[in-house]
Amino acid sequence: MRNQAGMTLIEVLLAIALTALLAVLLGSLVNLWLDARGRLAARESTNARVLDLCGLLERRLGGLVLRPLQEHRLPLHNALLDWRPAENRLDWVALDGLPLSTGQGAGRLRRQRLEWDAAQERLRLWRSAELDAVEAPVWQPVFDQSGVERLQLEFHGGGRWLAYPPPAEPTNGVRLTFTLQGAGYVCTFALPQTG
Repeated sequence: MRNQAGMTLIEVLLAIALTALLAVLLGSLVNLWLDARGRLAARESTNARVLDLCGLLERRLGGLVLRPLQEHRLPLHNALLDWRPAENRLDWVALDGLPLSTGQGAGRLRRQRLEWDAAQERLRLWRSAELDAVEAPVWQPVFDQSGVERLQLEFHGGGRWLAYPPPAEPTNGVRLTFTLQGAGYVCTFALPQTG
């Protein structure tokens, strides 16, 4: 018998197969890690957008004031919080510290509008400086979020949450509950005492 100095063909094929298996497993592991990292980054981005929305609404609802409005040179008999559930729209007037474009009015009072388009699954926040509009007011976008699958607004008054602003007593708070890309969110806002 002679001493063998190298590897046999079977040993070489086995080594190649084990190396290939190790490469496939390592590639799968790296791919899973990158997918998880991407999902986490997307989730953090969504959470940041929700925080932006809640912050914008908190500032605008915190500056809530009762101010009569006009459109087409006719007075609107607007309430402090004008909730139109058939249109999924909430209108109000608030102090706004953010400047508008040139020619949009010098005062700080702004009309605010939160609306949800159920068909397009889009939630938008608008503002307008035209409190006494000769025609229909011109709205500027403040926030626009797609992927909002469900929205519910509730108003706190008389110690409970209601589907409409309470007519006989002041509204103490607003709660916005919505589903964004399958995840549920709730933003609750305390309102200033305006009466």
